[in-house]
Amino acid sequence: MRTTRVLPLLAALLSGCSLTTAGGLSECETNADCNSDQVCTNNFCLPQPTGCGTRYGDLTSPDAVQIGAVLPLSLSATDPSQGKDASEEQGLNAILLALDEINQRGAAGRRITLNLCDTAADIARTRQQTEWLVNDKKIAALLTAGSNQTLAAAEVTLAKGVLTMSSTATSPELTSRESNTSLGLLWRTAPSDAIQGNVIADLLLSDPRFTAVKKVGILYLDDQYGQGLFNVITEKLGTSTSKQFRATAYARKTGNIASPMKQIDDFDPDLTVVVGFEDDVSRIIESAQAFDNLKAASGHRWFFTDSVKDAALLDDSTVLAAIQNSFGTAPAQGAGQAFNAFQSRFRSKYNDVDPSNYSFTSHSYDSMYLLGLAVAYAQGQGGQVTGLKMAEGLTQVSSLGAAVQMTSSAFGQLSGELASGRSINVEGASGSLQFDEAGEAPSPIELWQVQGSNFVTVDTLSGG
Repeated sequence: MRTTRVLPLLAALLSGCSLTTAGGLSECETNADCNSDQVCTNNFCLPQPTGCGTRYGDLTSPDAVQIGAVLPLSLSATDPSQGKDASEEQGLNAILLALDEINQRGAAGRRITLNLCDTAADIARTRQQTEWLVNDKKIAALLTAGSNQTLAAAEVTLAKGVLTMSSTATSPELTSRESNTSLGLLWRTAPSDAIQGNVIADLLLSDPRFTAVKKVGILYLDDQYGQGLFNVITEKLGTSTSKQFRATAYARKTGNIASPMKQIDDFDPDLTVVVGFEDDVSRIIESAQAFDNLKAASGHRWFFTDSVKDAALLDDSTVLAAIQNSFGTAPAQGAGQAFNAFQSRFRSKYNDVDPSNYSFTSHSYDSMYLLGLAVAYAQGQGGQVTGLKMAEGLTQVSSLGAAVQMTSSAFGQLSGELASGRSINVEGASGSLQFDEAGEAPSPIELWQVQGSNFVTVDTLSGG
């Protein structure tokens, strides 16, 4: 009788399952055997985090190296009607271009699968997705975007030995974030805002284009990115006797901007530096039309930081008219053959979109290529391709001697050198990739200006 009672329960547990050849229970062999919101993990259909599931690259090789990416592609985690972040989409396109070029050649015999998660710029969602990528997809490395997200993801990846590479995280806080190993696992192709912030302050203090500016307003996003630039800029402006400044923070996306903008308007600045993202800045510029001291007619000028350089900023005629001749800064794109080849191939693949109209596209391209080189190094050393081995490989790409332009045609040579244990010196599409001990590469800063309906680079300044 006892056995009979167990049989219905056992039958229920076995529903939808099949016996494996080893005699164990199995629900699935591939994701196609599971529901659309599940993934096949160790032969069981398990829930997949919201925003995850898209895969690129090699989807068939059983030994493909698994790489993850957590990118804020959607503008809202709850409202799909808000659409996508155009700048992040172009960054992803740059990553995918590099991934295709790498897989055409192989990284010392290995190919790569990219497991993509859309974070919608939600920090809790970023952590959950990163945990899933690390624990369930067994990724060796993770691509991230943005300072907040990179720091959140690093809380998961560093303890698990997963290499983390960001194309757009610029907060100075990343420099001091250490892993629990002697070998750094946190890298970025984007330069620290300690560089950009100093350039902005120097421009305002001593560049002839800003001689007439005596009062500087600073409106900054209240997160690690905004606070980082705020601290660097105001520290330097605070030493000046010729400039006054007033700074106030605002909240991302849905936060009330009326109060901080009134504070800036009451200060009556000659120029306001806005630290934020394109969608926030668009609504700030629109709202500024209600403040007399923030209008161009009153002599007020705007100055923007890197994340504002997004073609979407130029779509609204009201915004475009209000920001004519405004300046901004961003890490400079490369100037050599690596950048020229990247720009040409990007335009050819993506309907003639110019990657120069967005910040960090070349940095995104280089990030994926660096992971490909790191895979080649780890593969060449024998054994499993791990985050630690890949990080070790990245320490070998900044040797002395003549730099080699990191183009698709040069990848085979460069990856072969690394796989053989020989160091290389590479110049990427974003410029020099001479990484220091903190896993950062230097970068010049471009000064751009809104002219007509375009972003025009008017100067390139030393980031030293």
